[in-house]
Amino acid sequence: MHYFWKMKAVISGATRGIGKAIAKKLVLLGYDVVLLARNQEDLEQCKLELSKPKLSVEILSIDLSEENVEHKLKENASIFKDTCILINNVGSYSMQNGANIDLRILKDQMNVNLYSSIALTQQILKQDTEAQVQNIINIASVMSLKATSFAADYSMSKHAFKAWNDALREELRNSGKKVSAIYPGSVNTSSWDGLDVNRSEMIQAEDVAEIVSCVLTMKKNTLLEEIHVSPVTFKP
Repeated sequence: MHYFWKMKAVISGATRGIGKAIAKKLVLLGYDVVLLARNQEDLEQCKLELSKPKLSVEILSIDLSEENVEHKLKENASIFKDTCILINNVGSYSMQNGANIDLRILKDQMNVNLYSSIALTQQILKQDTEAQVQNIINIASVMSLKATSFAADYSMSKHAFKAWNDALREELRNSGKKVSAIYPGSVNTSSWDGLDVNRSEMIQAEDVAEIVSCVLTMKKNTLLEEIHVSPVTFKP
């Protein structure tokens, strides 16, 4: 059963992990989707997997962390026309302690985990001349809420991401646009490849996708501002 019809969702970081799970869920619910990621081959494979009759799956190969990303987004503005839902999911993990942060790596973390989502959101809001954007859902991290000593640079970028999310939520509230943040703990994604951990005990990406679906089914006057998600027993 489709709960939505001919609504368009833009998803960044859409070819793996949480982003791909969200894309699958939204296609199942009847959304047209625009998938953003860096790797063209991965995007084409996702499009092949997700394509369904009467639904549109569009792809855009773009590195949202690049310095000139605003220009590239503007060049591809037509793909964002009629966007109703934006899922800011792109992100990158880094592990540096607070005393020895490499500022170049910190800058990269800020580019990927903060500036990329700001740039994409701004482009879509600029094109929202008919007030079609209804929901902006930001996939953050438990480290947006509590910094850790072994991933200080990542924690800093995610704290900044939360501050932007909170400010955006209040800025857009009176216009009827909903801004929600999801703060998951350890999720079973490719970030854990090669590590000796029990991934079955982690949050599964499909569960985050279910939460996104829940956010989108709220009544017009109900806003889920923050959703905190944690594994029951897993500890990294």
